[in-house]
Amino acid sequence: MIYKSELLRKLIHLCNLIIPFTYLFYFHSKIEALIVLGPITLFALIIEYLRTNSYRVKNIFNKYLFAMLRKHEKNGKYTGATWVFIASTISIAVFPKEIAVISLVFMAIGDTTAGLIGRKIGKIKFYNKTLEGAFAGFVICLIIGLLMDLGLPNIVIIFGALSAMIIELIPVSIDDNLTIPLFSGTIMYTMSFFLV
Repeated sequence: MIYKSELLRKLIHLCNLIIPFTYLFYFHSKIEALIVLGPITLFALIIEYLRTNSYRVKNIFNKYLFAMLRKHEKNGKYTGATWVFIASTISIAVFPKEIAVISLVFMAIGDTTAGLIGRKIGKIKFYNKTLEGAFAGFVICLIIGLLMDLGLPNIVIIFGALSAMIIELIPVSIDDNLTIPLFSGTIMYTMSFFLV
């Protein structure tokens, strides 16, 4: 069963696509992208600090966003949005443009697909995830990755999509908004390095 708050959260998660697509189509260099993204990420970190240390900011979060927050976020851990900004900043800073873009697309689309499909039709449990969700996420990542045609070899895209959903499925203590793009980006970058 998918609750309205979770569906809204996943739809908002898709809005994260604005980061890789803005980087792809608008910014000419990673420096330009980081000049914009860096302060936004810093602002998100400041809000996280205030959310746990300022009564006023905490009240605003509780009033407008409490229903969308996960248990660990309610208990003071960083929100998924903050992890998205952190992951985007690191990915753009570290990886070549095409790999940064596609790894962030995998994070936005793959994670959303895996979550929705897993909750809707998932039967085979793997800790708190489902294999059906992970497979659906892999398929959509693969299709989108191939359709985007960023100049990466198909084998790199296949392993990038696969690694994105493997790390999404594995229960690690680090937020998957960070692990998906960094892990899949590292796999794709390493493969690209050896294939060139």
